[in-house]
Amino acid sequence: MEDAVRQLLSVRGVRLQHTPNNAPSPGFSLLGIAERVPEFGEISGNPVNVWHIQSNLLPVSMAEFERWVVDAPQGRHWILSERRLPAEYGSILPTGLDVVVWGPNDMSVWLGEAILSGELKVTSRTTNLDVTHTHYTDEDRENHDMSGSIKPIVEIESWLTQKGYEGVLTTPVLLNCIIWEVQGVINSPSGETEYKKWMVLEDPWASTISIFHGFDNSSISPSLRVLNPPLSKWKGTEEMKSLLPSILDSRRQGKTEDNEGSVRSIMLEWWRLDVKSTKISPRNVGIPAWIIKLEGMEDTVLHGLNGRTYPIV
Repeated sequence: MEDAVRQLLSVRGVRLQHTPNNAPSPGFSLLGIAERVPEFGEISGNPVNVWHIQSNLLPVSMAEFERWVVDAPQGRHWILSERRLPAEYGSILPTGLDVVVWGPNDMSVWLGEAILSGELKVTSRTTNLDVTHTHYTDEDRENHDMSGSIKPIVEIESWLTQKGYEGVLTTPVLLNCIIWEVQGVINSPSGETEYKKWMVLEDPWASTISIFHGFDNSSISPSLRVLNPPLSKWKGTEEMKSLLPSILDSRRQGKTEDNEGSVRSIMLEWWRLDVKSTKISPRNVGIPAWIIKLEGMEDTVLHGLNGRTYPIV
């Protein structure tokens, strides 16, 4: 995640000067020295040493932090840590060492919201995405690249607060799903026809398909870990076609003319999708999500659209 951190700092106008002479402590990576850091509240003339700590199963130990304190130069320091730091770290800071720490929760919210909102646009990782189309046709399989991502509805901070999980470690990820581009004709009982296009979201995590209006084709997927559902959760092309009438058929107010030529409404009538003439094509998209790490429990993933949690397979 270090590359994403560097890119976001650059987007926020933080310019890092490299310091090759300063050897980092084990586990602490010195990204550089910034003249100012907006999030840190520093003004020009007060440089800040910006550090990053990569994710690990274990929190930072007191011994690791003490080693860093010995190696760290005097001045101001901003530590962006994907690992928890010991709660008592402040008690060993010597005079002349001004330290601000952003722990895993601050990191995930800061980085996750920025890239999921589109502020940070980077290239998606498409590794392993072919597996989602192993049962599709060759034509379908050509569309395996992730086309973009959907903006989250869930606010991670509010969700954690409501559940009483403040301070819990979270990691932003993407859930691999499919947007089906559907083109087809709907017919009225009287023989009228209408050509239409739809975007249909196949969400194998929630086991649902639905008409979706929130997908931006121009968006680029953030460079996050992509989670794939079990293969059995995916629907193939023919199964999708058979399910489309359940969400695309619609009831409309019928109309008729009386002898004087005026039009009046009659009962509702069904407009039905002509499945045989319908064309569909899939695009992989990412639904924003967060891995929730609760002590003593298996990790779960929080769905960024419906607010439900699912097991990681």
